[in-house]
Amino acid sequence: MTEWIRKKILGRGTTDRKNFIWNMLGSGVFAAVSMLLSFYVIRVMGADIGGIFSIAITLSQMFAYIMYFEMRTYQVTDVSRRFTFAQYHGAKVWLGVLMMLVCTCYMLIRGYDLQKAGVILLMCIYRLIDGYADLYEGTFQQEGRLDLTGKSLFFRTILSAGVLVIAVQLTHQMMLSILLAVAAAVLGVFVFDVVVLREFYPVGFDFSKVVSVLSECFAMFAGSFLWTYILSASRIAIDANMASNYQSYYQTIFMPVSVINLFVTFILKPALTTLSESYNKARMKEFFGQVMRIAICIIGLTLLCMGGAYLFGIPVLSALVNCDLSMYRSVLVLLMAAGGFNSLSYFMYYLLSIMRKPKSILLGYGTASVLALLISSPMVKSGGIFGAAMSFFVTVAYLSVVFLVLIAVNIRRHSAGTAG
Repeated sequence: MTEWIRKKILGRGTTDRKNFIWNMLGSGVFAAVSMLLSFYVIRVMGADIGGIFSIAITLSQMFAYIMYFEMRTYQVTDVSRRFTFAQYHGAKVWLGVLMMLVCTCYMLIRGYDLQKAGVILLMCIYRLIDGYADLYEGTFQQEGRLDLTGKSLFFRTILSAGVLVIAVQLTHQMMLSILLAVAAAVLGVFVFDVVVLREFYPVGFDFSKVVSVLSECFAMFAGSFLWTYILSASRIAIDANMASNYQSYYQTIFMPVSVINLFVTFILKPALTTLSESYNKARMKEFFGQVMRIAICIIGLTLLCMGGAYLFGIPVLSALVNCDLSMYRSVLVLLMAAGGFNSLSYFMYYLLSIMRKPKSILLGYGTASVLALLISSPMVKSGGIFGAAMSFFVTVAYLSVVFLVLIAVNIRRHSAGTAG
């Protein structure tokens, strides 16, 4: 049976077209699911339970970066095969233990009640499985089979999210529904990852190089984790200072922010190779032209989304979650503007990566995270949901300015070094 499954998923090989289509399908579905699940749970279960589920998604996504650890970025560029699959696998096991320890400690510190703690814990396990599957999907990409990565993301996400939706509708029990979704996620990893991987490597563990693997990935992990905290800080502040129903309202109007970033990802990633070549070969006029075109696209998309949010956003979102959000029109528009700054900073993160400036990246994300930590709760206490949106806007605007300054400094040094 497993041999038949492997042959069906592997198909007759792949092409660049298949790689592109399946990667786009998998990435798109995976990115959309959190937003759609939040809308669905709020609509079916109500604002209070929906708020608990929303903060569970936020926290689980943040803690999941411990499990991801940006290992895939290093793995797919490990062309010399410094580490084996088994060694990456051994590191993932330790990361899974660490993630759940951090999650448990956080809940104990916050003193959540049993229901809220249970929902958050189960969602963390759900996201841990995604982080574990990322190892297999990175291996497929490493072997030139990005289509298998896309297939895994697409089918695993549809399977587990579908089970969650059906279970919520039939049982109206949040913890039971997530538990069933976790079981479906485990099945998905076995069918679409473990079984398929045996075509390339045996599925084994090697714990001898755990420290080496993690040390190589640490700088990239630190930047990604801090970026995730910046995205989550305003929602965490609402969880700490307001009732769960307000978390539902804020989560609903916050979710469209990710739409800008998703479209920017589709624009940006295909351009990374040419940007890298232009910069590394000191073709600076060409490099600046590419940067300006992408920046103009981001600004134009942001203005378009702000206009759409003002005209249509609130009626559509209110209908999706069956809540009256009419008082939050200005908050939604502000969040879309913040989404534009967030996408610009995301773009500049890649530019600094091309320049090989990890210290600049950590400086930007580190100081922005401290700013978010300092201002989020006070602004929520004084301004409620509007204060949360403003704290996010201020943080990502600051991050964009810092990254812009650091890029300008690094380009000047690079140009001076080239001229010399």
